[in-house]
Amino acid sequence: ADAIGTLGQQTFVSNSALSSSAPGLTREEERSADATLTQFKPYIVSDNWLDDRYARTDGGGEEDGESDENVKEIWDMYGEDTTKKSDDDSNRNILNLEKLKAIPELEEHRITLEMLDEDDASIEEAEAEYKERLSWISIQSKRLERARDNPKAKEFFSREPNTLEGFDRMWVSAIDSPCLNNLVGVFCDYGIQYADNFDDWEDLSYEDGQWSIEDVASYKARKVFEVTGLPCIASRTSFEVEPARPFEPAPGRVNNMNPKVATGYKFNNVGEHVDYLVEALKPQSDPTRVTRFETCMVYYDGEMEIRDWGVCDCDIHYASSLRSFIPMSSAINEIMQTLQLTLGLEYQHWLKTKKRKALHGQSGVTAKLRDRVLKEATVLPNRIIDVSSFMDSQIDVNLLDECAKELANRFINMKPTKILTVATTGLVLAIPMAKYLNIPCVYARKERSVVMADTFSAGYSSKTVGKNRELLVSTKHIDEDDRILIVDDFLSSGSSQDALLRICSEAGATAVGVGVVMEKIYDSGRQSLSGYGIPVESLVGVKSVSEGILRLQEEEGIDDM
Repeated sequence: ADAIGTLGQQTFVSNSALSSSAPGLTREEERSADATLTQFKPYIVSDNWLDDRYARTDGGGEEDGESDENVKEIWDMYGEDTTKKSDDDSNRNILNLEKLKAIPELEEHRITLEMLDEDDASIEEAEAEYKERLSWISIQSKRLERARDNPKAKEFFSREPNTLEGFDRMWVSAIDSPCLNNLVGVFCDYGIQYADNFDDWEDLSYEDGQWSIEDVASYKARKVFEVTGLPCIASRTSFEVEPARPFEPAPGRVNNMNPKVATGYKFNNVGEHVDYLVEALKPQSDPTRVTRFETCMVYYDGEMEIRDWGVCDCDIHYASSLRSFIPMSSAINEIMQTLQLTLGLEYQHWLKTKKRKALHGQSGVTAKLRDRVLKEATVLPNRIIDVSSFMDSQIDVNLLDECAKELANRFINMKPTKILTVATTGLVLAIPMAKYLNIPCVYARKERSVVMADTFSAGYSSKTVGKNRELLVSTKHIDEDDRILIVDDFLSSGSSQDALLRICSEAGATAVGVGVVMEKIYDSGRQSLSGYGIPVESLVGVKSVSEGILRLQEEEGIDDM
């Protein structure tokens, strides 16, 4: 039989009979649970109803004036014009200041509400008073205090973001460490690099446990910004247990439920105390008693403060401090979307920028190379182009380095693991490209070396070196796991590049592209490589060399997508 009892004006059910013991608990276990709950007496709240059915009735069993017959289901509205909005629906996102100001519980937040309908001077005054209110919070991070007056810390936090990794902004965070990877993973795609995370915050007074999670998160973000000078994202997560569910009392039954079990609890932080409380309440509570984890995430950059929330409602049977990861993850995603709109953050902006530069030649190296070709290149008999003054017998290392960087940017998204080129003409481009891509460079020899035991080989011919030539690559340098980028100085007939691609095929490796400095468009090289289905990139295209006059392909503009 169930025992019914009353706490204040509310009635609760217990799964015990007329005995005073909780179901399934020994006297010793019950006393232990009672001792645990006694420790959390300062966090008792009696009206924090989390289940909507009870929240709307302030703990009563039915909503006032609304019976089951009057409840509208979704099918009751079938065929009606749902585009019309009631006054309540139209105004649900409009803040009614007068109504809010009339709520006594919001007295301490009055200055925040006044900010919404005052002039700039009043807003500044309100901000000053808000700062004054936050100054009463005394939570502290020892690591942050150590960084406050440390010269090396100031230098560390003022460093530039790692642009090579695609970051263009440096921020800092103050969230729980287990959730840091989630935060970093979400924001890295928007070019945000996190310099550090301050997670060692400690409450120094009883009052610190009574502030709202919004105030605490705001305080943490402002303090971290004050020390580091970087925009900060901070968080605070609360935990609540609603009171035991009310029921109508049965005649002849008495209240045997411990009032400490029947009441609600609320903490403004999550830790081991959550698990202790849940373990004490769980054996004596309805398994579906609602608990709530709520995270407030705050962004602050010295000029603007933005807040977002994540909420997880969970039956007490499944509740534990590990559930706090759910609202944290939700709050991170919510504030990311808000900041994306507010700050104009662009998804993978760094990658799109590299693509635009590659497509439009925005780096300037293409113009420099075209200028050198037009001024110094000559056309020899048999339509051979002589560029020996800057990229053959004599090498302009600065120009070739810029060319290598430009081509490396074009292929960075292909994720090559090795560069394969031909000795010796291709090395002037392949070596600096390998540096920028941070991968090894392998070159094919035209003659067998004494150190080359087993080799991959492929025949080719060219106008400059003659027919029936052979390229050799040691089998130790290429394997089936490699993603090979073919690099050379010229693309003419495509014979040498085709030989290198056949070597890749023999090794079982994957070819990801062909990159060259100059391409003879009038020749058949690009067409001969088209069957491989890989991208071919060149910096300058030679349209024709008829009558000894070198004409370059004009670059076509490509609209941004």
